[in-house]
Amino acid sequence: MAVYAAIDVGGTKIAVGIGHEDGTLQATTVIATDPGWSQDDVLDRIAASVDQVAETAGVSRAHIERVGLGTPGPLDGATLLETSNLHAWNGLNWQAGLTQRLRVPVSVENDATAAGVGEWLYGAGQGTRDMVYVTVSTGIGAGIITAGQRYSGSRGNAGEFGHIVMDLDGQMCSAGHRGCLESMASGTAIRRLGREKQSESAYLSMRPSVETKDVFDGYELGDPICRTIIEGAADRLALGLSYLVDLFNPERIVVGGGVGTHAPAAYRERFTQGMRRWSLPALAQIVTVAPAQLGEDSGLIGALALAVTG
Repeated sequence: MAVYAAIDVGGTKIAVGIGHEDGTLQATTVIATDPGWSQDDVLDRIAASVDQVAETAGVSRAHIERVGLGTPGPLDGATLLETSNLHAWNGLNWQAGLTQRLRVPVSVENDATAAGVGEWLYGAGQGTRDMVYVTVSTGIGAGIITAGQRYSGSRGNAGEFGHIVMDLDGQMCSAGHRGCLESMASGTAIRRLGREKQSESAYLSMRPSVETKDVFDGYELGDPICRTIIEGAADRLALGLSYLVDLFNPERIVVGGGVGTHAPAAYRERFTQGMRRWSLPALAQIVTVAPAQLGEDSGLIGALALAVTG
């Protein structure tokens, strides 16, 4: 069975695994990132981790057919343009650096695209040719599959779904725009709104501090303030999803991320029905919405899927 390496780069940790074309991970390891690392440091540590998990799996580097790597963006092809907390990595070319060290072909995509390919190949998107994966977590992003191929855009940044502007006078977002979807419907936005309204909520006012889960808990208990926050976030997400339906005409939308996967059924039902209401009827009739299936391993299995698909 063919052997592949998978690398999931995050802001605080990097997961590395060895797996197979059926989506199974045979061995994995996690390394904590250090803001003091240079570009050579991180590349050397990743290469060493690939060797480590290959040894654990009982394979040599020579048997690895391809490496897949998912990384936060923005990207310029395989080059990381900038990061929020690891500034020494700005300008790091993942593909060139790892190919030089590992002597194996390397496929690089942004992390949402990687997770989308994973869900398409091994998760809730199996059997489709046109699918959009949406992650709703601290931020919001998308991975697009069209005609049985991943769509990366001209420089690898397709799917910045969270930064579509929905209210010109809305809250400022991390990208410097006002009223983007991420500032209205992400887990971070829900937490911010919960904190702003804490004193007005019978449920939240009893909490020493407010996190996203607290707002969802209050919503399930019928707290009016929490209900307003969650229903508002679901409606903004629904409107954004309707844009994806009208733009890409997908067979399926797979919703993942911490909020998208673990939120209450009533929240998921609300954004699903809103999506159908606000997209073109002929397109809404054929699209299905499904929760992501890969869970905590979505990033690493997504990177494995990148390697398998080339």
